[in-house]
This record gives sequence, structure tokens and C-alpha cells, in this order.
Amino acid sequence: MRSARTEEQARAALEALRDLHLEIDREAKRIAEALKDRLRCGRGCADCCADDLTVTAVEAERIRVAHPELLSKGSPGPPGACAFLAPDGSCRIYEDRPLVCRTQGLPLRVFHEDDDGEVTERRDICPLNHRDGAPIANLEESDCWLVGPHELRLLTIDEAFAGPEAVRIPLRSLFAKRAE
Repeated sequence: MRSARTEEQARAALEALRDLHLEIDREAKRIAEALKDRLRCGRGCADCCADDLTVTAVEAERIRVAHPELLSKGSPGPPGACAFLAPDGSCRIYEDRPLVCRTQGLPLRVFHEDDDGEVTERRDICPLNHRDGAPIANLEESDCWLVGPHELRLLTIDEAFAGPEAVRIPLRSLFAKRAE
């Protein structure tokens, strides 16, 4: 799993991840509040809670540390949905969910460089949140999640935790394997 990092390095990386998650939550909350009449996301809306999600090693460790009983005695949700999705559509690890889950549903801004070096902006939003309000192309930049800066910080934290050869970990693999 983890490379030969010290426990102190592991604790520091987990603390940095918690701080990053708090910062992301504040920014996502600000955007959600600004677009509250448009966004349909909420408890029970699980269209984006897809199966086969992978997370960084440090995010997997945060889940392991916070939910040992669930992982050792519980079972992942049915195939097709996120392993941590409860039957009522809620998240069983909500406070410790990965970065990608913290920004789901928000309008996204992504920059892409083509083969000629030209950089263009692309915007995207969950189809459930697309129908009401101005076209996402007309939204203020500050009302969209800029994909990149927080994700790069996550990778830096993950490297401090797991080393430069860190691999992504499937959420389903966090559950203990039991004989059926």
C-alpha cells in the first residue's frame, strides 16, 4: 500500500488532506449558494455516484482511518453505484469523501491545450443542473469550479504520503474481502 514513509509523514499528509478538503468544502459551498436556484444536488441524488471510482492513496487512508468498522464488517453497495452509497441514496462516508465527490454537480471550468498550443476553456455541468438558469457559458468564472489547482495540491499531498510511485485505489477494494 504505502511506501516506507514515517508515521509522522503519514499524519502530516492526512492533516494536509483534511485542510484541503475543508478549503474545497468552503469554496464548493460558496458556489452552491450562489447557484442555489439552479442546483438540484442533495441527499438522495446519486446520479453522479458511479461505480469504479478510484482515489489517491492518501484519500483511501483517510477513509480507512475514519471507517474501520464499515470496511471490515460492512459490504460495498451493489455494482453500478459507488461502493459507499447507502440504499437511501446517502453517502456512508460523507465527511471523509474524496475530492471528486466534494465538487460533484457544480459547473466546472477546465482548460485544454490542443496540439497547436492553443488553450481553450471548456465548461460542463451535471445534466440535472443544466436545465434551469443561464447557459453555463454565461456564468461568472467565480461561480464555476476551476478544475486543476486543488487536484494538483491533492497529488502533492499524495506523493508526500505514498511516494512518487503512488497508484490510485478502487473504492471497492477498501472493503475487507470475505468468503461468501
